Amino acid sequence: MQSTFTSAARIAAIALLVTVITQITYITISNGGGTPPRDILWGIETITFALTAIAGLALLLARPIIGAGIAVSGIFNTIQAGMGLVMFGPLMEGGEALAPVFGAVLSMAFLLYFAAKIALGIAAIGAAGVLWVSGRFAKAIGALAGLAGLIAVAINAAAIFPATDLTFPAGGAGTAAAALLAIALFFVKRPDAE
Repeated sequence: MQSTFTSAARIAAIALLVTVITQITYITISNGGGTPPRDILWGIETITFALTAIAGLALLLARPIIGAGIAVSGIFNTIQAGMGLVMFGPLMEGGEALAPVFGAVLSMAFLLYFAAKIALGIAAIGAAGVLWVSGRFAKAIGALAGLAGLIAVAINAAAIFPATDLTFPAGGAGTAAAALLAIALFFVKRPDAE
C-alpha cells in the first residue's frame, strides 16, 4: 500500500535527519573545545538508528536497493553507536591493561560506521535512479543525493582500510549523503504509484 510505503519513507527520512543533527552537534561541540554529551547523543542515535533499520526493512519489497541500504546502515549504526554507549567508558576506565582491547573495539566501531555510510550511499544512489524520471525539482534532489552517495561510497570504502586516515572526510561525506537521501525520500514513491 502506498500509505504504508509513504509512512516508512517518512520515518526513515526523519530518523536520518535526526542522526545528521546529532552528528553535526557532536562535531561542532568537539571542534569548539567542549565535551559533547556522548551518552545523550549516542543514546538518541542508537534509538534513531534502530528506527531507521525498521523503516528500511519496511521499504525493502517496494524499493529493494533503497530499503536494503537504509536497513543495513541502520543495523550497523545501531551496533556501533551502542558500542560507544556501553563499551567505550568501561574500557577507557580500565587503564593501560585494557588499552589494546579498547583500541580493537574502537576500530570495530569505526569499521561499522564506515560500512554503514557505504550502505547509505548506495541507498542514495538508488534514490537518484528512482527520481531520475520525476519532475525537475525531484530529479535535482535525486541527482544531488546520488552524487553525495557516490562520494560517500568511495571515501568510506577507502576509510575501511586501517592505513588511511579518512575518518572526518568519510563521516562528512556520509552525513551529506544521509541528509540528501532523507530529502529524496519525501519524493520517492512505490513503483506502482509512479
